[in-house]
Amino acid sequence: MEKETLESFLSIRGVMGVALLSRTGRPFFYRSFQNLDSRQQQALTEGLFQVLQTMPPGLDYFDFQFAEQRVFVYPLGPEWVLLVAVNDEVVMPVYTLAVNRLRAELQQDASKGLATFRLLTSQAEAARNPTQPSANLTESQPETTQPGARGSPRKVEVFVQSLNRLCQMASGYLGKAVIVNYWKAARQEVLEQQGSLAEWLNEFEIERSGQIHYKGLLKELDESQQKVLRDWVLAFFHRCEAVIRDFRNLIKSAEWRL
Repeated sequence: MEKETLESFLSIRGVMGVALLSRTGRPFFYRSFQNLDSRQQQALTEGLFQVLQTMPPGLDYFDFQFAEQRVFVYPLGPEWVLLVAVNDEVVMPVYTLAVNRLRAELQQDASKGLATFRLLTSQAEAARNPTQPSANLTESQPETTQPGARGSPRKVEVFVQSLNRLCQMASGYLGKAVIVNYWKAARQEVLEQQGSLAEWLNEFEIERSGQIHYKGLLKELDESQQKVLRDWVLAFFHRCEAVIRDFRNLIKSAEWRL
């Protein structure tokens, strides 16, 4: 794939950025994806490859909403993944034809495509001011979500309703597949930290649709159980904030509360 081919693709109306992600090697982010810092790029790469492990073989692509852009994810064999970010101005028939041509060229000569991405990203990085903050991702730290009243038992169903409200809001920014993976990874993190105290979290079923259901026998949670559940939510927040720094600020106005 020639440099001119990629630049021509990026000139299509509505196409905002591209990225070439490797399962084991260095990822390459270009145009709008360069608004993410290295930590966010790494988190996005790891999260997407984890999601792809759960997808059926032969998957052509999937997409999700990322901030104000729609991101298409195209597996290129077992090792590489192509990302394309578009906005609302994209004309889908034109875009589909162009992206299929781009994918075909990348798969035909992967080493040449890799060299093109390496060249363009290195040139862009050299031209950028590394101290310039992203226009979409602020450096300010979000306020911590305020918990509900503590010290007395609370019904499990109230927590479940709050969790699903959070899932609905989060999926609008990161997509259902990503948030499902983040909930599961966050639960595993809490289990590893708290051991038997948190084992009852396994009684929450996380569906691929992003819905969470409680399958256990508890009707109410005492203060220590409420803390475990909040720790799970905080671990989920931390993963989301690795990609979207102001994630909590984005959802706090929706009156979400746990």
